[in-house]
Amino acid sequence: MKLMGDLFNNRGYIDGITIIDLKGEILFTAKFNNKLNCDNCENYEIVGKNFFDVYENLNRDNSTIYKAMELGVPIYIDSQILKSAGRKEIKISSLSIPIKSGKKIVGAIDLSISEEDETNDDYIEISSETFEKNNVDKLSNVGNRAKYVSDNIITNNKKMLELKDYIKIAAGCDLPVLIYGETGTGKELFAHAIHNESKRKNKPFIAQNCAAIPENLLESILFGTSKGAFTGAVDNVGLLELANGGTIFLDEINSMPLHLQSKMLRVLQDGSFRSIGSKELKTVDVKIITSINEEPLKAIAEGRLRKDVYYRLNVLNINIPPLRERKDDILLLVNFYISRYNKIFNKNVKYISTDLCERLQQYDWPGNVRELENIIAYGVSVVDKSKIKLEFSDIKQRFDELIKMNGNDEVNIESLNDMVENYEKSLIKKVLMQTDNNVTKASKILKIPRQTLQRKAKQYNLI
Repeated sequence: MKLMGDLFNNRGYIDGITIIDLKGEILFTAKFNNKLNCDNCENYEIVGKNFFDVYENLNRDNSTIYKAMELGVPIYIDSQILKSAGRKEIKISSLSIPIKSGKKIVGAIDLSISEEDETNDDYIEISSETFEKNNVDKLSNVGNRAKYVSDNIITNNKKMLELKDYIKIAAGCDLPVLIYGETGTGKELFAHAIHNESKRKNKPFIAQNCAAIPENLLESILFGTSKGAFTGAVDNVGLLELANGGTIFLDEINSMPLHLQSKMLRVLQDGSFRSIGSKELKTVDVKIITSINEEPLKAIAEGRLRKDVYYRLNVLNINIPPLRERKDDILLLVNFYISRYNKIFNKNVKYISTDLCERLQQYDWPGNVRELENIIAYGVSVVDKSKIKLEFSDIKQRFDELIKMNGNDEVNIESLNDMVENYEKSLIKKVLMQTDNNVTKASKILKIPRQTLQRKAKQYNLI
């Protein structure tokens, strides 16, 4: 026994059966059979009629049931449109199977499921077009090579489209690039795209997160070591030499120790450096792309970024807006991630509820695109294989956890009148205390009539 899980969008049932003979006469139907469909007792008898007279948009070339009889094999189609006379179009998935009597084909049976109830105002249809054009899962990450290109940056946002255009400018010269963006905005994606747009695209692309390596190891990893530099040290090539001729991407450079930043300053100036323990001055030809996940001027003021390094890096800069400032991209990204995780989890989500879409639009996404991807991946992973709709209820638990984790719990906000009254009361109380409850002196300080102050003080039970 084999379960046919892939048929009918993993729904596990059908709601239509049609049997015809070689002449096209309908011998049996379940979709409009009142004995089988008690919820719709409309009398719409089609048995005895010609198949093409009933379904006016079909012919011998596009009808699966006719093709099954003609070819003698079962034919399955996903999302076929049916239009019967005097009725609205419906969308079905169907399996047409030829019927034999002895060795002769005498007709065919069509098993189908209707999807017309899904396309209403409560749901938005998911398109896989963006995913098929930008399926990054098909991209290979071979050795020290950049994986992504500018087309993999999914956006319709005006600011983001301008940044995509700027990639060509940043890639067209050897000047360093500083990419600023909050965590999860896609800084490394831009770094890959810049390299792949440049003349260095066939040369090494080396990426290193400066926050991921302990301070005492980062220097040796970047600049390499010379034998005898310290106990157990051997000649070891650093990342700068590995990137020679290509690009090095230093992510979160604000996490790099300041003394290493000063050493990087020399590399930025003329490409020269010394490995640890070596007297030899080495030179590399490398394009340097760096990223920072906080405002650069704030990092400078708080001692996490050297000002001279910033000026060297900030010749070309890319400032990626957070997702909360480009919410017009949310539905596009949701389309992409649902299509992606449908393939990964073998699901068939085709619709997203408008309620879920509105919730996603209302949230501020402190974790940006990465956080959105995670919540969609979770939703697709937990939704039943027989479902083709993603609802808010599917992600509610994880969504509530995110809100709580990010400190965005709903709070009771006072009305403006209450806030004004509370402030007025505290101010009057403070001035009365300063003047030993002398209403005349207090009214002069507050610059209001004595009678008004006396009335308000009594109102607030202050005198």
